[in-house]
Amino acid sequence: MDTKLSRRLQQLAPSATLEMTERAREMRERGVDVIALAAGQPDFDTAEHIKAAANAALAAGDTKYPSPVSGKTGLRQTICRYLKRYCDLVYEPSQICVTVGAKDAIFMALAALLDPGDEVLIPVPYWVSYPDQVGLLDAKPVLVRGSGEGGLKITADDLRRAITPRTRVLVLNSPCNPTGAVYTRDELESLAAVLRDTDIAVISDEIYHRLVFDGWQHTSFAALPDMRERTITINGVSKSFAMTGWRLGFAAGPQPLIAAMARLQGQTTSGPASFVQTASIAALDEDQQGVERMRQAYQRRARIMCDALNAIAGVRCPPPHGAFYCFPDVSGTFARLGVRDADGFAEAALERAHVALVSGTPFGSPTHVRMSCATGEAQIHEGLSRLNRLLNTSAKNP
Repeated sequence: MDTKLSRRLQQLAPSATLEMTERAREMRERGVDVIALAAGQPDFDTAEHIKAAANAALAAGDTKYPSPVSGKTGLRQTICRYLKRYCDLVYEPSQICVTVGAKDAIFMALAALLDPGDEVLIPVPYWVSYPDQVGLLDAKPVLVRGSGEGGLKITADDLRRAITPRTRVLVLNSPCNPTGAVYTRDELESLAAVLRDTDIAVISDEIYHRLVFDGWQHTSFAALPDMRERTITINGVSKSFAMTGWRLGFAAGPQPLIAAMARLQGQTTSGPASFVQTASIAALDEDQQGVERMRQAYQRRARIMCDALNAIAGVRCPPPHGAFYCFPDVSGTFARLGVRDADGFAEAALERAHVALVSGTPFGSPTHVRMSCATGEAQIHEGLSRLNRLLNTSAKNP
């Protein structure tokens, strides 16, 4: 029999970041020396005290179905303390749902909020999964081009113009993947003022909240006046604690919405592995020195990468203020490379310079590429040197 895929799955694009990472891995297996600047994954190992907590949990038989389905009570209590300490947010455990990664938390929040035909406002550039997750729910992603800080952030006017009677959700991401942009408190308050007299919910993706640079401060959207009851704050252990493979995220928000997400989780994943939940208590509640060491390393690497990019003719890179990415505009190099857009640039970088980076097209910006600072400084220097040679050679041999 011919297997017919659902319409939803036929329209679903693969993750561009995972796809480029996989291509780089395959080239390395063939013996090609590829410099990997594509993955949004810390190159640091998970801290030893977290791994020790997981080992102790396994030894104690912490291997059963997780219960309750919204997350272990001890972990949800820990998350409440963590959000109060680092985000100035006050929640009860009943307002927390622990999920299989932050990506799962975002999808379940969308599923709990959206009906077919509802509109979701997504600032451009955006993380690649936001529009596809909205589309899977038969809702409509509405892409909002920013006019703030070089087009990397939306303003109150941008938001106001995008709202229609069908608008149900605004997705915010600060610090932002892919741009590294961080919204100031004043900027967020101006957005909040637009939303105050509406019924629009906000999904605030704050997974990079501990990774901010050069004195910039993270502000949680739910901490703003009158925004707590409309906001679902998304976070997790993946980025700040170098635990991407552990797959543990969480959502904090109004109790009825969190309860709905937990019902959905009960019919899908049943939640993260029990021993992972136990180990995540150690991550969130114990020694935090590793987070600061990583933040300092990413800050240093981002400066190195940004300076090197801006030294290349035809490349313009705004300094990132958080996360661990640079998002340069490379459109000034297209003619030299003989390409039309960022897809062509990324392909040329991989095939001709053996540098893996991600086109900005799936992030909504075909003039940019995303480059990860979550790798060693030697790798960054070599990757940028290869790109520079590629562009100089292309200029001499158009």
